[in-house]
Amino acid sequence: MLRAKSRENGSPIAPGDRGDNDPLDIEVLSLENFDEENAKKPILTSPRSLEACRMLGIEPEELLKRPLEYFVARASRDEEPALIAKRAARYEVNRQIQLKNARMQREELIDAELRGVHAGMSLRTRSFCHSPLAAKLSIGRPSESMTLQAQQHESTVIEREKRELERIRQRQALEMQQLLNFELKMNELHRERELKEQEQRRQEERMMKEKLRRQRQADEERRRKELAKAEEQRLEVERTRREAQERQQEMVRKAEQEEKERERRRRDLQRHDQERMRREEEQRLQNELIQLRMQRGAEQKAHEMERREAKRQQVLEQKKRQKAQEVAEKQQRNRMRIVGVLEDRELMRRMQLEEQERKQQESQERRQRFEDERRQREEEIRLQGMKRKEMIEAVQQQLRLLEQQKRERLLEQEQEVERRLQIQEVEKQLARKEQQREERRQEEERRRVYTRMEQQLKQRQDATLSKAEQKNTIARMVQDQKKHFVRSRLQEAKLREEEIQAALLRKQKQDKYREEMLLSRIQSDNERTRLLKKQRDDLLRRRQQIKLAAMRQKQELVESFYRMKVTKKYELPKHLQASLIDRPHSTSYLLNRSVTSQEAPEESSRQRPRQLKRPASAAPRSSQWASSTSPRSARPHTSRQANSADLEDDDRTLDVQNVDSDEEDAELEELRRKQNQELLEVLQQEHHAEEQREYLLKQVCDPTERKRMEQIFEKERAQASERIMRLTQEHEAALATRLQST
Repeated sequence: MLRAKSRENGSPIAPGDRGDNDPLDIEVLSLENFDEENAKKPILTSPRSLEACRMLGIEPEELLKRPLEYFVARASRDEEPALIAKRAARYEVNRQIQLKNARMQREELIDAELRGVHAGMSLRTRSFCHSPLAAKLSIGRPSESMTLQAQQHESTVIEREKRELERIRQRQALEMQQLLNFELKMNELHRERELKEQEQRRQEERMMKEKLRRQRQADEERRRKELAKAEEQRLEVERTRREAQERQQEMVRKAEQEEKERERRRRDLQRHDQERMRREEEQRLQNELIQLRMQRGAEQKAHEMERREAKRQQVLEQKKRQKAQEVAEKQQRNRMRIVGVLEDRELMRRMQLEEQERKQQESQERRQRFEDERRQREEEIRLQGMKRKEMIEAVQQQLRLLEQQKRERLLEQEQEVERRLQIQEVEKQLARKEQQREERRQEEERRRVYTRMEQQLKQRQDATLSKAEQKNTIARMVQDQKKHFVRSRLQEAKLREEEIQAALLRKQKQDKYREEMLLSRIQSDNERTRLLKKQRDDLLRRRQQIKLAAMRQKQELVESFYRMKVTKKYELPKHLQASLIDRPHSTSYLLNRSVTSQEAPEESSRQRPRQLKRPASAAPRSSQWASSTSPRSARPHTSRQANSADLEDDDRTLDVQNVDSDEEDAELEELRRKQNQELLEVLQQEHHAEEQREYLLKQVCDPTERKRMEQIFEKERAQASERIMRLTQEHEAALATRLQST
């Protein structure tokens, strides 16, 4: 059942949400599922919910929904119902805000537990210390290697946090002194405000009496002015009537002038129409004359074209004759050549006869062709003349039609002029009738206006009397409203003081919670420091033991080398071979290489009488084996020298490792110091910003403006909290990366 209900609330079951001895079927009361109307204790049983309330300085009873009867029962006898209702409404608004903040804080605790980092505190206190619930559940606890290497440099941070705690205590004492001074000043201001309000009420009463006296005088003066104004309006109506009569006479005179002007314009229009008709007739005659001239020009052009065509035909005919003559002459010359060749004169004579007949035939054909062409040209000229005649007749017919259309248009224009004159005459008559009706209507309107003005004057006199009564009533209502406003302001001030006291109480609880958290953190840091020191001592002791074991092992190895040289059995003891398996460049490895390199030259010397070339790195081994051939009295001294050299090398290696470890520790210490300094600067900035926010909120009296500023400040606090959380996560990630790299 517990797991099901926790899943309904959207949070997993954690060890902090129930006790170790609680049965699983007991329902956990959290901020998500507790009964807001049930005041029976316990109200909350979930550790995370209680932790969130403690972070915000809220008591679980402050999250219960209270009916109006609860506030009525707790109110004093002299408090009004309106004040009690306002207190209940303000309590409900603040309760909703606190419940929302508590739920958000609980969600942050859950998210922090799931992410494996320390949970944030409230929106206003999360930047001062870690959560004790996170410490209890080991949230954000690094691995064992990180604890051994990273947490041994936190003593400076602890001292700095102790100083920060002392500064917080001093600042709290200063804030309490400031709040006390503020309360004394507020009480003094309240007393001064009450004295000022009493003096202001007395002044307002005197001003109201003086105002009523001046109002009565002003009403009397206004009544006299209204009577004088009514007389002036009557005179104005008479003057308006006379002016209307004068305007009517002027309108009649203007109408007669307009009639004369319209008659003159009509005569001018007729004269202009006659002049226009005359000009159109002259233009028509000119157009006909131009058309006749164009027709004659066209006929002359046609005759000129015929003459040119005949001349061109003659030229062509002459060219044809010349060409035919040239052809004939050429043929004649050819025939003469032929005749000169021919000897038969008879044949020549027959040819001449044939040529003569041919020429006659060609001449006859040419005459016939010329006659045909002449007849064809005459026919074309006759057809062109007929076409020109038809064209002239069509143009004349078109001119007659145009003339007929012009006469018809002129007739229509004259009829249109007559019709317009008749319409204008009818319009004049209608205008006269309309003017007469308008004059009658204006006269009736003037009479109605005069009657209405008399009625309005009477109504004003009645309204003036009623206004005086209304003003007296309004003055009493204004006085009552002012009293109600002052009473409401006093109630608001009292409720604000109650809210300030509640906020101060919550702040004290939060400060106390922060102190407890800081003390808890200091104690846990001291415990971690003690454990780290103990682990470091164990590590140094273990290093010393390893160093002694290595020295013993090296001594045994040197003695084994000496025995192998003496006995010529190159085998190490089994316990030394097992210890040297993972050391490929150890002394045994060098020994085996030396033996192999020594046996190889012996075999090669048996095969070939030449010396092998050895690298320079093999010189120490050769010298070492050369030393084995020295006298027996020199061997102990040599072994002791090798033993001391090996011990010195091991000491140097351990010293280098210790130096490297110290350097790494110093680097980790510097990294932690920089991270703590950066986090401390951010915390100081946020603390300063929080003091400014509280100061600004104290200066605001308007509830709406205060609520708006609180919303803005809540957003700023949330952003600052997210910034601190991101910075903390970045520091932890950087530290973990550094530890892994080392």
